[in-house]
Parts: sequence; structure tokens; C-alpha cells
Amino acid sequence: MRLKDRVAIVTGGGGGMGTGISLCLAREGANIVVSDVNVEAAQSCVEKVEETGQRGLAIESDVTKEAECIALVDETLKTFGQVDILVNNAGHFGENLGLPFTNQTEADWDDNLAIHVKGPFFLCKAVASHMIERKFGKIINISSIAAKRDPQIAPAYAAAKNALLNLTRLVAKDLGPHNVNVNGICPGMLWTGFWHRLAPLIAENDPTYADLEPRALFEHWVKQNTPLQREQTPEDIGNLVVFLSSEEARNITGQTINVDGGVAMG
Repeated sequence: MRLKDRVAIVTGGGGGMGTGISLCLAREGANIVVSDVNVEAAQSCVEKVEETGQRGLAIESDVTKEAECIALVDETLKTFGQVDILVNNAGHFGENLGLPFTNQTEADWDDNLAIHVKGPFFLCKAVASHMIERKFGKIINISSIAAKRDPQIAPAYAAAKNALLNLTRLVAKDLGPHNVNVNGICPGMLWTGFWHRLAPLIAENDPTYADLEPRALFEHWVKQNTPLQREQTPEDIGNLVVFLSSEEARNITGQTINVDGGVAMG
């Protein structure tokens, strides 16, 4: 119970990784506000959180809209009276792959930058005054190994996730004097909704994978690209979120940690 009585906001909490993160935090004693554009998915996550004995709250919100980010924080404060942990996890891939990069559209870039950069900025801004006043806070931004590996299949996604790491360091510098830790995590390959969509796109665009079902393609991709030759799980990411949210990590800030089976080293 390292996070007993803490309150965490997890964006994109209705998805596979968001739910895994939420449950890891709840099992360590935190109450969870699950934010998602899909309120039914958010509520499903809340039900699982409540099974751990912790309180949960589902809020429908679009992180690309600043007013909704402010409302999310305000509703959390109204319900729980505090925000101790912010996990910027909401993510989106887009509609088109690269290879070449000219395949992607303005909409692909706008969507990726809005959800992966502007959204976390809006939410960091929304919680900043509260955390500064309390002289306490933990912010964890979920990036991707794509930010480190520059995959040609996902130019807009990789660029936006790289920008998120830069934002992480900037906010860490600003909030550090107020005892607020800000760190980033780069997940590797998880069989979540993201890959459910990505695998068919890869199969459509690369004859090498044309005959593989999505799950088989994913497993092949993992074995080809991961030194440990195994996929990562939402709980792998959630366990690190718990650590970075705990007092055990009180002197860690402005850092990025890969949880990817060795795909991106360093």
C-alpha cells in the first residue's frame, strides 16, 4: 500500500494499458479517476478498480480540448479534494502509415500532436497550481519506444511521442522546486487496442506479413525486434508507474525509462 489515500488521474484509462495502470495504482492504495473519450470503457475500468476496495470515478473527457482538461481536474478536486498523481496515458495512432512519410496527411499530424503533446500540456497546466500549493505531485507521461527508434511506419506518432519527452523534461524543471516529480515511460510492444489496429495496417502495406493474422503478426514482430523475445503487458507499465508515484522515487525526475524488453537501449 505504497500509495494509500493518494488520488490518481489516468487518461485513456478505458483502454488496455490505461486499465492495467489504473489497477496497479489501485492495488497500492490509490483512488482512481479514469478519464476517457469512451465513458463506457472508463466505467468498466472503474468497476475493476472498485473490486480492489478503492474508490473510482469515470469521467468522459477529450484531452485535446483544454476546457475539458480543466473540467477533469476540477471534478477530481470536487470529488476527492486532491490530485496526487497524473498519468498522461491517452494515445492515438492515426489513420495512415508512413513508408514513405508522404503517405501521412495533415490530419494524421494534427491528431497525433493534439493528443500526445497538447493534451499532456493542458493537463500538466491544469494540475500545476494545485500541486505547487501542496508542495507535492507525481506526473508520469506515457510516451513510446517509437520516440527512440524513429519507425518509418509511424512518422507523426513517433515525432509526437518524442515531443512529449521534451515536454516532460521542461515541466520537470519548472515544477521540481515545488517537490513535483515529472517522468516519462516508453512502453514497448503490448497486445492492446493500439496493435489491434496497427497489425492489419502493416499486413496491408507489407507483403511479408500479408498472410498473417494480427496476433501472429504481432508475435512475429516481437520476436524479430525484442532481445528478450517477449511482449510487454499493461502491468509491466503499471508497476513502473507505481514506483515513480511512490516516495521510493522521490529523487527521480525529468527521466525517461524504457519498458520494452530491450528494444531501445539507452
